[in-house]
Amino acid sequence: MMKLPLPMKVRVPDAVARQLPKVVGPLGLGGIEPIRRLVSRALINTLGYSTTLRPRALSLASDYTSWLSLTDRTFSGRHLPPSTPEQQAALPAEADVVALYRREQLTPASDTSVMFMFFAQWFTDSFLRTSLSDYRKNESNHEIDLCQIYGRNIEATNLLRSMQGGRLKSQIIKGEEYPAFLFAPREAAKPAVFKPEFVGLFDQAFITDVILRSAPDAQTDTFFAVGLEHGNSTIGNTVMNIVFLREHNRVAGILAKENPAWDDERIFQTARNILIVMLLKLVVEEYIMHIGPFDFPVEAVPFIADEERWNRTNWCAIEFNLLYRWHSLVPNTIGMGPKALDATGFRNNNSLVLEQGIEAIMAMCSQEPAGKIGLQNTPAFLVDSSNPNWPSVEQTTVGLMRKARLRSFNDYREAYGLSRLSSFEELTPDIELQQRLEALYGDIDKLEWYVGIFAEDYPDYMMMGELMTYMVANDAFTQALTNPLLARNVFNDATFTKTGMSILKETTSLQEIVTRNAASPDAVHVSFSYGSQS
Repeated sequence: MMKLPLPMKVRVPDAVARQLPKVVGPLGLGGIEPIRRLVSRALINTLGYSTTLRPRALSLASDYTSWLSLTDRTFSGRHLPPSTPEQQAALPAEADVVALYRREQLTPASDTSVMFMFFAQWFTDSFLRTSLSDYRKNESNHEIDLCQIYGRNIEATNLLRSMQGGRLKSQIIKGEEYPAFLFAPREAAKPAVFKPEFVGLFDQAFITDVILRSAPDAQTDTFFAVGLEHGNSTIGNTVMNIVFLREHNRVAGILAKENPAWDDERIFQTARNILIVMLLKLVVEEYIMHIGPFDFPVEAVPFIADEERWNRTNWCAIEFNLLYRWHSLVPNTIGMGPKALDATGFRNNNSLVLEQGIEAIMAMCSQEPAGKIGLQNTPAFLVDSSNPNWPSVEQTTVGLMRKARLRSFNDYREAYGLSRLSSFEELTPDIELQQRLEALYGDIDKLEWYVGIFAEDYPDYMMMGELMTYMVANDAFTQALTNPLLARNVFNDATFTKTGMSILKETTSLQEIVTRNAASPDAVHVSFSYGSQS
């Protein structure tokens, strides 16, 4: 089914927009590489230039431009200057804002699956890493680098490597490959401790006392050694790490066989290069394609960043961090009947993954609708705190928005070249929501950005509101396609080998990666749209 209205709405240049009905129509001209590349380039650049370019004048380092704000990427960037003290003082209480997100009854997404939800969480956890000690800081390197399986620094990477044949450490369970376990076999009545080979991978107290504070021993004992602290926190994170570990080791095996003179280091680094670009392709050609309000096959155009002014060093902004808080995607349960998983069932539950296998988990998640992105649709366990010492996810998010002193929803619309809205009726047709927002803010110009992007109404063929769509696409394209591995003088056989280049060209979906690493390829069904069958 075509989604034609939005290519016009996202302001593709008129000359290109006039051709879109022909390109994506029955003739399938989107399958012709020159046409696909032409339209992809026009769309990427339209969104890439939709707002001010990096380097931006401000970061969370200070309220004014300084050498620190321009160069120290340990601080999150920011798109707009902070709001004034007067504007901050006029805002409603944080608790009243948090209450806007609470779900009374699930509103399902029109076509987005739980598999998409888990992929989005796994993907963004690698570069949106707010410091626990200083909200102004992002502890990532701002790159898409598959640190989910490789770790955030060379020390962590070396702990995860087998140092043989370019492979990552793994184990075989019931004939299938999994990451190695993080914890040593438990002695009776004693607390879990890291295996000696993984000491230093993470802060053990953070894993045991924070992430696993409510998990039973059986779940702790099956935690895998992966690249990020939250890598086992949901079954989605776990299956994605397994998939990419298996693919890395598969590619390393091919490279080792074809290049017998290569040492472990070269095999590992080449396989890593291939896997990172594989992820970048999936992000542009499958993940952003699902988010985007059109069915045209957008391509990761080779070397496009080399030719554009938006090709600047990656620097994640606080707005990018917050807009990805798609908590409303989380359903109340996954699956049906007595085996349905509630929140406790899909968190910290590697035992379930080991029991059922990744094919069954991913198929289940691909067939289950996620929640619809928007206000009044976030499950209670993410909105309400069960312990005063542990704020809920939504409470923490609203608190971060306030600390960052972000400007209004309309200010951000204007910054992205969109018209300012004149009323709450223009924002949403939901009369009850209009009344709640007006009671809290009084005027549409006072509506907070983080609230507005979730309140903004959108048709079923879209996944989110207009402003959020612009902001996601702008950041995603301009931070994925600037990866150094995609540069003209790097993206070649010397970096990836001819075999590696072939693997990349032939990989067009997550489904393909899972299938070629599955014990039962015919059982694989992986989709970001719950209504589709692969």
